[in-house]
Amino acid sequence: MSLMPDFDHVPVPHHPPSEFLSHDAEARTALAPLIETLLDRLVMAGWDRRTAASALMFQAAAQVSALSRDGRPQ
Repeated sequence: MSLMPDFDHVPVPHHPPSEFLSHDAEARTALAPLIETLLDRLVMAGWDRRTAASALMFQAAAQVSALSRDGRPQ
């Protein structure tokens, strides 16, 4: 199991959204330990890791869809 990351400290991006590839890579790097810990905690609670990861993907996609519907920038 991974160590618990500091959920109160999320690194700020160093690249603006206009630099999409770098900005996206930074977001993935910032999210990786948080997602790993979340999945670890779900597994410890009794969930199958694959099911939990799939549900996480569904929830993330729902967020993107909601942003698209609301007309807010993605």
